[in-house]
Amino acid sequence: MSRIRIIITIIVVVLTTLLTGCTGKEPNEIAYVVALGIDSTDDDNYKITIQYANTTQISGGTSESGGKAGSEIVDNVTIEAPNIYAGVGLANNIVSKSFSMSHAKLIVFSKEMAEKGVKDMIETLVRSEEIRPDVFIAVANTTANDYLTSVNPEMEVNPAQYYQLIYQKNQLVGIPDGQLREFFTGLYTDNYDSILPVSGVIEGAGGNSQNDDKGQSKDGQNEGSEESSESLDSFESKSSNEKDENEKEKDAEKNTSKYEYDIKNYIGGETAIEKKNKAEAIGAAVFEKDKMVGELGEVETEICKILKGDYTYSYLTYYNNDTPDIPITVKTTQQKKPKYKIDTDKKTVDIELYIESDLYSLPADYNVENKIEDFERNVANYTSSTCTEFINNFTKKYNSDILKLNEKVKYKFLTNNQYNWFKKNVDWSEYKFSVCTDFKVRRTGLIVRE
Repeated sequence: MSRIRIIITIIVVVLTTLLTGCTGKEPNEIAYVVALGIDSTDDDNYKITIQYANTTQISGGTSESGGKAGSEIVDNVTIEAPNIYAGVGLANNIVSKSFSMSHAKLIVFSKEMAEKGVKDMIETLVRSEEIRPDVFIAVANTTANDYLTSVNPEMEVNPAQYYQLIYQKNQLVGIPDGQLREFFTGLYTDNYDSILPVSGVIEGAGGNSQNDDKGQSKDGQNEGSEESSESLDSFESKSSNEKDENEKEKDAEKNTSKYEYDIKNYIGGETAIEKKNKAEAIGAAVFEKDKMVGELGEVETEICKILKGDYTYSYLTYYNNDTPDIPITVKTTQQKKPKYKIDTDKKTVDIELYIESDLYSLPADYNVENKIEDFERNVANYTSSTCTEFINNFTKKYNSDILKLNEKVKYKFLTNNQYNWFKKNVDWSEYKFSVCTDFKVRRTGLIVRE
């Protein structure tokens, strides 16, 4: 037995020595893709924009000078190919390094492509061992190439972190959480439909292009008198063109309901904000299965998130009867998920919302504390009526289950065949929706007045 053990030990040692190995590439041989843009073309190919990190301009924080920000930290390569990986393979012939998508944070589809359907692309992305399931996907309201080439992250030296922060910040702004795994699960289980963030490019004078930055740096070398004259001319030109700053901004509808009172219902690319980074993400693209069928503005997306229970906290503006010209702003949180009671026989859906808030902005000398119960009741009614109106309008306009109503009634069916039959034949526009809101102002946010 001892001889057998010795022989086995020798064989194991020899095999361990022969079968081990090391392969791969050094980090300086890899170009890390941070975002992909996919546009349709006139033929069967796709226009693929590969945005990768310019590592020579990025500092990990150890250097004394630090890394650069803005457009210098990323580069873009645009090619035509029949699919993503064919495009990446072609792009590898252009740059000296090999592209890796293991750190990709964002996949952007053009609106035209999203309306045609993205099922094939989603399946390709899911099968990849490099693409992570938590990668964000979005829809560009123009082209994906326009959006990616306009990205100019002034506050970040890490381009991957820029997308991570923008698209995970959905609790503060009106954009949904559009991750690949969530979209894929809804698409292939057929239990719900998805909404994705709308990415846009600010047009007009509201944003400053990279060329403008370079021009300003050159102008700074001129003499003081010339600089003052140019600044004055620039100011006058800016004032005269202020009304035409962004034509899309004029088209943004102002919310007339008493919830988010007097707030414009923006979609990506419609804001008129002066900033060097013209790229933004606001609003949601509505999908039926794998095809985009419509858009939700910022306010509508916010309502949708409250109804889904995805809302964390934000600042909301409410109409006040006592001060109709000055709304009241509160910081709201959704501590509990909404409760749904669905009766498939009576075709009714009752929804209970739970919202807490702190008072943040109110008219001077207005003592809301004396009428706090009336304020809570009014805000609860505003929220309930706005949510009910949103659901009724949405279900009549779209055959899309973005509130995951099908999932919420699954427990009522004994077999999977019964559930599948229900999903196929249900028409949620025939149901009567009722929303009840429990709205409370936390007492720690009140002021004691004498």
